Amino acid sequence: MQTIDVLDGISQEDFLAQYVRRNRPVVVRDLKFDPDRWTPSHFSAHLGELPVQVYDSLFDLQDVSTLGRYLEQHFGVGGELRHGVPYVRWYNQLKDVDHAWGDEAFRRISSNWQTPSFLPDSGFLVPDASGPDPTRDLFPYRGVLISARGARTRLHRDPFCSDAVVSQFHGVKELVMYHPSRTEELFANPEQGTSFGGFVDVRASALDKVSVEPDYHGLLHPGEVLYVPHGWLHDVIVIEDSISVTWNFVHEQGAVDFIDYLMDGPEGDSEFQVLKYLYQRYGQNFSAPHEIVRHYDQRFSEVLDAYGDDA
Repeated sequence: MQTIDVLDGISQEDFLAQYVRRNRPVVVRDLKFDPDRWTPSHFSAHLGELPVQVYDSLFDLQDVSTLGRYLEQHFGVGGELRHGVPYVRWYNQLKDVDHAWGDEAFRRISSNWQTPSFLPDSGFLVPDASGPDPTRDLFPYRGVLISARGARTRLHRDPFCSDAVVSQFHGVKELVMYHPSRTEELFANPEQGTSFGGFVDVRASALDKVSVEPDYHGLLHPGEVLYVPHGWLHDVIVIEDSISVTWNFVHEQGAVDFIDYLMDGPEGDSEFQVLKYLYQRYGQNFSAPHEIVRHYDQRFSEVLDAYGDDA
């Protein structure tokens, strides 16, 4: 089993060169926040009346409730890890439908945390914005994750070759990660091998054991930020009642696979519809993948030239 770097800090330039460009995961202890405003009691008092989306371990919506009701029903339960514990995944709006989105929650908590300093402030392809800030701006799959002990996200990879960030504010999560080269090995049903399904259940026998040796197995504590590069499969279980924030992005320094994704014609991928909606929110109306490629033609050429024979 490999280890991944756990750093107390890193510059934006080194993060891009050593981790984004090289598609390597890392944990950085660089989360600035007020811990008193990231407790279950604070969230219950200040956001408890808001509607939330409650999910199972494979991103299937189970219920629309209120945050206060979810916390009351599921937080503070001890004993052995329980199967089937749901969790709140409070997305900012991803589709043009009326739903229990988390945009108001993000507005209320925006002053309670800061963007980790090592994350880039330019060079993004998704979001298509200058200097985007996840504390206040729209990122793909930006969500507040409020997860009771035993809640789990089963093995998956993130959509449209995007990278992910998980910022841990309260509680502890256990995670296992598998290198993209092991994707075929971990398919349970290749015909259903989407980002969010079709992979083996690596905790099928017991929640506290992993049946397939991972490339990384570790814990994520408050104040730590996990960078998950695109293509890495990961399975996460909550071992202490948890509050975290996640979001995705595509940066030009790690965009070769994103370019391939667009060139392969992903119109049949439901997550491409999310990508189109997000671009619309950024002010770009793309109806097909080739229009995104054409829009970024110069930048894509520069990316491929920079990678040379490695592209």
